Amino acid sequence: MNRNLQNNLKLSTTLILAFISFFSMGQTHTEKQIESVFKNLVLAYGNSKAAPKLAFLNKDTIKTTPALYTTSPQPTIMVDGKFYDLCRSFGKDSTNALAVVLSHELAHYYNDHTFCADFAFVVRKNNAELAQKLKTVSKSDKISRETQADYQGFFYAAIAGYNPFDCYEKTIEGIYKQYQLPETNPGYPSKAERKQMAIAVKQKTSELYLAFQKSIQLKEAKKYDEAMQLLEEINTYFPSRENYNNLGVIKTLSALDLKVLTLEEHKFPKRFLYPLELDNSSRLNYNGTRGAEADLAKMMQLLKSAQKDFEKAISLDPNYTMAFVNLACVFDLLDNPEAAIGKIKELSKEQQNTNEAKRILAIAFYHADNESKADAIWREIEK
Repeated sequence: MNRNLQNNLKLSTTLILAFISFFSMGQTHTEKQIESVFKNLVLAYGNSKAAPKLAFLNKDTIKTTPALYTTSPQPTIMVDGKFYDLCRSFGKDSTNALAVVLSHELAHYYNDHTFCADFAFVVRKNNAELAQKLKTVSKSDKISRETQADYQGFFYAAIAGYNPFDCYEKTIEGIYKQYQLPETNPGYPSKAERKQMAIAVKQKTSELYLAFQKSIQLKEAKKYDEAMQLLEEINTYFPSRENYNNLGVIKTLSALDLKVLTLEEHKFPKRFLYPLELDNSSRLNYNGTRGAEADLAKMMQLLKSAQKDFEKAISLDPNYTMAFVNLACVFDLLDNPEAAIGKIKELSKEQQNTNEAKRILAIAFYHADNESKADAIWREIEK
């Protein structure tokens, strides 16, 4: 039988067995563990793009890769059940190693890397059509896409609560050994190159993750300019909904420090506490002179920039309720309470009934000269 035909039949059989395994009654403990890590990672990516399907390759078939992202017939990430056995051999790093590979495949999916979807770089041997397409993608392009997938894979695995930094090298070693992969593959990054990529990615991603944590600390310390600088840098690598939302929040908080307080805000500080503030005591106790033309101009600049950040966060995930509430706060601060009310009305009834949504609605109704509605909402919240 023709060798290519044999390989194609093997791949077809593997895919059929994978879906039989996926649709079989009940899940194994291994599948539940993999699915749990997968869901945590999808949540961390926070992308409006629907998550790909998760399927499991039958443990009794011979595989050449621990995980595989395929676009046809629908976006699917297939995982070899035996790969989890390898992960378990790493002890406390078992879920960390699993997260590294799954997050890498998700990065390919969310970045539309159609022809760099195999973690082990060997799927091309099993499919002549795909092999032909892959020839049109240069090695430098493949390395570029793999580096991007490694960057995002590391970062979002860390955001999801895993520690991918210390287990990557042994994960790579284990994969090459278990799946008997050649150390070099013409047109693809070699094992040595993958390790070099990993070292650089690990170092940079670790720095950026520490910067992400530092930005939160700076925000709490009200060092907004420093926090903004860190988040702007992170956004050049990871333009996620959380990063845009955090950036918008910090800009809005910085703008609030320049806001002139009204008599009502002095009398009822809790009622006029914007949902994105932890408290407004520092604003109330501020004794400096506010309202200078330069301050007002800077406040407007910050708010308009924050508006763009929240709108970007919503474009990445139209179901990101927090960004809707924060954007409503910005609209109200921009003296457009009607837009603030309209933004909250875009949410579902359930989402509109959260305390955060009600708080900004009350403030916006008050500023829209509908004090009766505002007072009714405040009384409801204060019960």
